[in-house]
Amino acid sequence: MNLSLPFGLFMGAGIIIWAIVQEISNPMIFTNVHAIAIVIGGTTAAAMVCFPFKHILSIMRIMFKASTGGFQKETIGTINEIVELSQMMVEDKPLEEAIAKVRSPFLRESLQLAVDGTIPDNELEAVLFKRVEIQNEKYKQEGITYKIIGKFPPAFGLIGTTLGMISLLQGLGGESAFEKLGPAMSVSLTATFYGLVVANLFLIPIGENLSFASQHDLTRRRIIVEGVMLLKHRKHPLIVEECLKSYLSPADRNQMKKVDI
Repeated sequence: MNLSLPFGLFMGAGIIIWAIVQEISNPMIFTNVHAIAIVIGGTTAAAMVCFPFKHILSIMRIMFKASTGGFQKETIGTINEIVELSQMMVEDKPLEEAIAKVRSPFLRESLQLAVDGTIPDNELEAVLFKRVEIQNEKYKQEGITYKIIGKFPPAFGLIGTTLGMISLLQGLGGESAFEKLGPAMSVSLTATFYGLVVANLFLIPIGENLSFASQHDLTRRRIIVEGVMLLKHRKHPLIVEECLKSYLSPADRNQMKKVDI
């Protein structure tokens, strides 16, 4: 499991909470419901204006997958599946049932195209790489989406602060206005605080994390294309394994199954 993302979020939130408790005489001032509602509600509304609701749900699923290390596990699992299929070909075993059980949709689709034989080898490789390119652009867009949404919380925080300042100035002519000035200003600034935290601790870093995860997915899809072409040319399982292991780091290679030929 990839612990860096959740650990980083909890660490950042913990440091901020610790600083609030240590430095602020009345930490309950940060429970300003209006400030939270303006920042979170406004950001959510702006995101829904910019992007379809389906797209927002999609980026949430991608974020969960990236945080659990799903991309890295899939890469190793994909190589193992391709090597096993290569071994079955050497033993002249039927591949239809094995292909139907392949976990990766892209690998399963690519294998079916290769088995059908309707597309020549050179054109098959071009078609598969085209799909790799398009899907990678889609995943890059997921990361960009978070970065775009990350622009909204500071703006809505400023809106909340502006509303608080308007309310504060409106009451300056009343009794004890000077005594209420400091507390009222601190309350109004909590909206800006929440906007900065949400943008710079959560949304923008998550967007960068997804951009990094898209590179893992790109590598996995390239492995699939090369693996399918090696299967198409009926290469020996050991050759298939060594070729595909080249995409992995030495530590990840040790997690692969050994081919017993």
